[in-house]
Amino acid sequence: MQERLLICIDDTDNMESIGTGQVLENMCREMQDLGLGDAGFVSRHQLLIHEKIAYTSHNSSMCCEFRTENAADVLSFAKTFLEKHAAEGSDPGLCILPVRADRNYSALTAFGLRAQAEVLQKEDAYQLAKQYRELSLSEHGGTGDGVIGALAGIGLRLSGSDGRIKGKILPEDGCEQLTVSQFCSCHGVDQVLTADHDPLSGDTELVFDMPTKAVLLDNRKTVLAEQIDGVWHPVPHRGRKK
Repeated sequence: MQERLLICIDDTDNMESIGTGQVLENMCREMQDLGLGDAGFVSRHQLLIHEKIAYTSHNSSMCCEFRTENAADVLSFAKTFLEKHAAEGSDPGLCILPVRADRNYSALTAFGLRAQAEVLQKEDAYQLAKQYRELSLSEHGGTGDGVIGALAGIGLRLSGSDGRIKGKILPEDGCEQLTVSQFCSCHGVDQVLTADHDPLSGDTELVFDMPTKAVLLDNRKTVLAEQIDGVWHPVPHRGRKK
């Protein structure tokens, strides 16, 4: 029977490495190639920036859904992969959760929200993990403090309304004029909303002329749009300030 896993990693990088999101994408791609299951999109979850927290550049964790009939093999592969590919000087943590429809995950989501506002400790993460026997939380080098972000990222992903989805969405040939329905179909998006999170109807015309990014809202892959001179445009992705 196929299981839905959430896999989250944190603090696998340094200033010269490929980045935690790419590490997770590479891990999931290799597991797919081995026939272990199918991966969904990777989401980035922003955590607290604070002088008492060690981080590389932005203190974010990366999470992905993975559907498999071989959860034990996925767990074993992920641990080995992380130990092999985490960057020198990093403090990697790994969290894997089999998601069950009848389980209450509010405590995990609350932990994720706390990690966006408070300085937490490894002991806080391990104490909470004990409440979920099916959850695996492990450290794979350095101080292992990445377990805090890995667990927090799982909780934030479970909230259904946190995080940017990794990868830019690019207009074909520099500019596209299409309806919301066509945009969603062409670019693998579930919905287009205004900045106030009001849905745009499927026949609303869009001019798509700048790269954009999707976010996770209500468990749906979502693009936000803005109106300029009476014309709707997907909100451009301008990158994060450093």
